[in-house]
Amino acid sequence: DVIVTKSFAELTARARSAWSDEDRAIFDAASRAFESEAAVQAELGAQLAGLRSELRLSQQRLSEITGIQQSEISRIERGVANPTALTLVRLGGPLGLSLSLTRRDAQ
Repeated sequence: DVIVTKSFAELTARARSAWSDEDRAIFDAASRAFESEAAVQAELGAQLAGLRSELRLSQQRLSEITGIQQSEISRIERGVANPTALTLVRLGGPLGLSLSLTRRDAQ
């Protein structure tokens, strides 16, 4: 038996070569949107973790105060979770934060 191994990059390059220009444009747009959302989640998580740390609260203690599982707090802080607005409000309270929307041009 011959085992052929290919890298993920090789496999995706082969698949992409069969795509139309429209397929590539859609994929590229979706990739940019995903990367943008991932960056926002990572920044939000880092801010929450930093403030929690400044207040000398452990994830476990914040979990006890908010009722949000410690594992979910960890995922949010690592930027791998997509918390709901309600979850952010619940986390923000003990950290002295409130949730609000601001216009980008007002910043």
